Amino acid sequence: MMRFPYAEIIIGLNHSGLDRIFTYRIPENFSSVRPGMVVEVPFGKGDRKRRGYVIGLTDSIDYDPAQVKDIQKVLTEEPVFTEEELSLARWMQQYYDAPLSSCLALWVPKGVTRRSRKKASKVSEEDAVQKPDFCLNEEQEKAVETVSGTMDRHMHRVFVLRGVTGSGKTEVYIRLIEKALDQGRQAILLVPEISLTPQLIDVLTRRFGRKVGVTHSRLTDAERAALWRQAKSGEIRIAVGPRSALFTPFSDLGLIILDEEHETTYKSEQSPRYHARDVAIEMGRRFGIPVILGSATPLVEDYYKAGQKEYSLLRLTKRAVPGAGLPRVKIVDMREEMASGNMSIFCRDLAQAVRERLERGEQTILFLNRKGYSTFVSCRNCGFVLKCPRCYLPYTWHKEERLLICHHCGKQVRPVETCPECGSSYIRHFGTGTQRVEEEIRTFFPEARVLRMDTSVIRGEETYRDIYEQFRDHEADILVGTQMIAKGFDFPEVTLVGVLAADSILYSEDYHSTERTFQLLTQVAGRAGRADKEGEVLIQTYSPEHYSIQDASEHDYDSFYQSELTARRLIGAPPFTHILQFLITGSVEQTVIGQSERFHKLLMSYGQPRGFMILGPSPASLERINNVFRRRILIKLEDRDRLMAYGKFCREKFLQSEPKAHIQMDIDPMHLQ
Repeated sequence: MMRFPYAEIIIGLNHSGLDRIFTYRIPENFSSVRPGMVVEVPFGKGDRKRRGYVIGLTDSIDYDPAQVKDIQKVLTEEPVFTEEELSLARWMQQYYDAPLSSCLALWVPKGVTRRSRKKASKVSEEDAVQKPDFCLNEEQEKAVETVSGTMDRHMHRVFVLRGVTGSGKTEVYIRLIEKALDQGRQAILLVPEISLTPQLIDVLTRRFGRKVGVTHSRLTDAERAALWRQAKSGEIRIAVGPRSALFTPFSDLGLIILDEEHETTYKSEQSPRYHARDVAIEMGRRFGIPVILGSATPLVEDYYKAGQKEYSLLRLTKRAVPGAGLPRVKIVDMREEMASGNMSIFCRDLAQAVRERLERGEQTILFLNRKGYSTFVSCRNCGFVLKCPRCYLPYTWHKEERLLICHHCGKQVRPVETCPECGSSYIRHFGTGTQRVEEEIRTFFPEARVLRMDTSVIRGEETYRDIYEQFRDHEADILVGTQMIAKGFDFPEVTLVGVLAADSILYSEDYHSTERTFQLLTQVAGRAGRADKEGEVLIQTYSPEHYSIQDASEHDYDSFYQSELTARRLIGAPPFTHILQFLITGSVEQTVIGQSERFHKLLMSYGQPRGFMILGPSPASLERINNVFRRRILIKLEDRDRLMAYGKFCREKFLQSEPKAHIQMDIDPMHLQ
């Protein structure tokens, strides 16, 4: 076997690490060094000891060998990442124009090179496996059989599993995971946020016991490293968690599932700005395995690819529980309510429906996608709105804490008695948040037991589970919450869902806004009538004619999809084009404005005659956050590879002349900045 005298090494694996490859000599006594191993090397002034990760071996260098330093110590007996994982990291580096060190760091959790006997706390302690106690319906059987066929043939296919809320997608997932395990392989099940899926985790751990490893962002480094070792050793064979679970070090992966694949949390907001769906599909292609994208409301882009036969479509059109139908939905025009003299936050029909549920001993969910007591505080004399000085955004009034809080940077201030602008005492709270809804409910229905679930009361997974279990055990009659309650809940006694402000995100500048409105309404409406009792949904809105609200009320994804596709074609949005977003940031406003204008001029000089549509520069949707000013430039083109190459070239060209400029590049963002 040929011995290579030199190792190519990255110093440190983290998001702020050096993204350069350095060459070190391999001493004779370290001849076992190979890619993936962790070593200690001298680095920088004074030859400080630094941890390095071997990414390659070579027998030649193009400079004086006398300048090459030696590896000082080998820290791991085995590689911490495989050749395949390194190859995937290199693919991500190119696909997202991201530092290789930050891509590779996804596969190597902190603490993994330290010796630790600590077990990961998020691994099931159950040995017994609970077999399914019910049969699949015909649609579920067909979905399982179709995907199983590709697993038997070791084929890669992407399946869009579109199932109405309550259609039993979870049971389809479980049967396919069982299939992967029977084949001696492993499975990854991604969820948008682990703390919001307590029922799914309970079902999986009852069914698979110790084979299940659950990861999330609140694990300690030691717990994360222990879970990584258990996956390496084969102690766990099913990884469940948010997008980071995709990088579980399984040796023989057989299946990848993205549940609620439409959720924005699958897209990373920091480098590498990857989408878990894209990485999962690339992994599936390399390993020859199926990838399932499951949702009641698939992303328009993914459903379009299913229509183009690039992906395969599977449908679950009815609820899994016999006799359980989709809830009746009524749209209430709040303009008419106000015209008739009802100034309450509840329409008359909703108030009556809540009263009926209380009398019948049934449960109600009230949804409002705004936390806090009121959404802004203003002077009624001069119109001055109290804003965060760091972000230029209105404070939200939190009555329980008696604080004005900025929901973007977290700044908190005490309430004011007089207007800072005109000195008037006419300071009032406007808008409605979940705290106010809870207070109003207690006033309207003093006999009702009420729980509230939003980020103001949730202090971790335990708090979420406590509220979930209280409501599950019928220790409360009404649950008030934000989008945290829109998914993952399956309560047989919930027969009423009230949506208090259906158009709260409908008219934002982001082209995703209509799709997110439809998704949110469909998901939250799906909490009602999931057992044998009929469900009812009341949607309060000031835009009752909008197609996203109309189609959500009819549970009609196909109608919404066709309308949305027409709108996307007209404005030149995905799936008909790709969007590259540049965000120029800095602490001095005029500097950021100047940099964005000069960068725009450079982009125009290279891109305008070649078919690139360049929009901006303009203030970002949040123009200032925590004293950081932000400007945005968008570029559209049908060809993704060409768009990325152009964007990378122009950014590098600009940074050569203005190296202190800070420019983020994001392809197909889930949020327009």
